[in-house]
Amino acid sequence: MRLFIALDVGSPLREAIAAMRGSLAGVRWVDPATYHVTLRFIGEVSGRDRLEDIDMALSAIRAPAVRLQPTAPGIFERDGGQQTLWIGIERSATLLHLHRKVDTAMRRAAGLAVERRRFVPHVTIGTIATPSPDMLAPWLARWSTLPLLQPVDTLHLTLFRSLRGPDEPIYENLAEYDLAG
Repeated sequence: MRLFIALDVGSPLREAIAAMRGSLAGVRWVDPATYHVTLRFIGEVSGRDRLEDIDMALSAIRAPAVRLQPTAPGIFERDGGQQTLWIGIERSATLLHLHRKVDTAMRRAAGLAVERRRFVPHVTIGTIATPSPDMLAPWLARWSTLPLLQPVDTLHLTLFRSLRGPDEPIYENLAEYDLAG
């Protein structure tokens, strides 16, 4: 099974981000019910023992609650020209601290390598197959300040299983781990 660890964005932030849906033509918008901030992608895991090791490692993490403060939208370019649209999340000290703790726990429990890419906290909101700079630049400028998006406190991290759905992935919540309030 494919696993990842993430933070839920909460209802107020989910609804505010969802209001952006339809604001750019040609985008395949992500279902708001799946909005999250990925802390660590684990990948394929087989065997009950390994899953239990991951569960125990996540249960042992002690970290404060994290305030998710939305910033500006951005784009990740993928192979083949497809681009991923996202809303950035501020790299706060508490979020970076939690990310390091999760990363360390997964290296020890699951034998994962050190993450080489810089952690860019974000909420994926859509993909666009044939992006046009003429369309993207004004859209990014329009949404570059997000006054409507208030911060949200998240009180737990979640272990998700990712399943292939007919149109987009389906995320199954396997376990939640409390953060200090």
